[in-house]
Amino acid sequence: MKSATRRRLAWLGQVALTLAATYFLFRSLKISWTELQAVDPADWTPRAGLFLASLVVLLAAFVYSVALWSRLIDRFGGPRLGLKTAIGVFFVANLGRYVPGKLWQVISLAYLAGRQGVSPTVASSAAVLGQLFSLGAAALVAGLALAYGALAGLPSDLLPWAAGIAILVGLVATIPVVLRSLLRLAFRVGRETGAVPQLDPWFGARWTALYLPTWVGQGVAFGLLWASFPGLTAVSWPVAVGTFSAAYFIGYAALFAPAGIGIREGALAVMLAPSIGATGAAVLAVVSRLWMTLGELIPIIGVIGRSLQRWLRRTFGARGHAA
Repeated sequence: MKSATRRRLAWLGQVALTLAATYFLFRSLKISWTELQAVDPADWTPRAGLFLASLVVLLAAFVYSVALWSRLIDRFGGPRLGLKTAIGVFFVANLGRYVPGKLWQVISLAYLAGRQGVSPTVASSAAVLGQLFSLGAAALVAGLALAYGALAGLPSDLLPWAAGIAILVGLVATIPVVLRSLLRLAFRVGRETGAVPQLDPWFGARWTALYLPTWVGQGVAFGLLWASFPGLTAVSWPVAVGTFSAAYFIGYAALFAPAGIGIREGALAVMLAPSIGATGAAVLAVVSRLWMTLGELIPIIGVIGRSLQRWLRRTFGARGHAA
């Protein structure tokens, strides 16, 4: 079988798995078409102030995450990127999440950071370990919410699977010998000439802790989004923070789903249903995907705007000088 045919079949298989998993998650909510038709659009017109506040908090959490990635590059021997440059590189590369396969974002980060003078090996190592620490932090936040009783809607048959992956990620993210082995492997595969960075025993635990504010921040932003819709019940902040972190973790763990599309929304809806009802949970989960995509696009629009401004300055500035 030709490689192109195998790739197409693999892509179709990923799409089929994503659709099937999404279908079963939303089907577990037992929502009828009549209930969806009865949704009042007025209940889903957000209050402008709260909606804008949710975007501001979401962007702040995103920028904090980018700053951590930039610091990891510096820690691994790369040049220190300015925050504006790091934001441009990170968010453009972030579009790779929507391509089937979880490595496209890392490949894009390595390529774009390389254009800024960062070794592809250092850039990709920082991206992979940063994502590992981020997932470990998300699992920790979700675990605390579960212990608090905020994830009552998590399906019992999904709990052992999610808990097992969370424990595995936590172990990989915090055991020094595992992290050192991953770095050595990355430097060997990338034929990096520099020395492999030395990691102290608390490196993984410390960086996982540093990523905790990203999930608390995104959870608070999600809570503000929830509060912006007048037709929903009052926000439960532990539920908002816990379900958002848990849903992201589950979506990322579904390796076959690009950017966790469908899986994350289905898991979020199932976990929110006990708090706001099945119909409201389903609609809010879908709205949250559009909201988060908007948050990811805002920095990219800024990057395009700055590039266009520079091009106009070079083009018309040069013409004005020639005249």
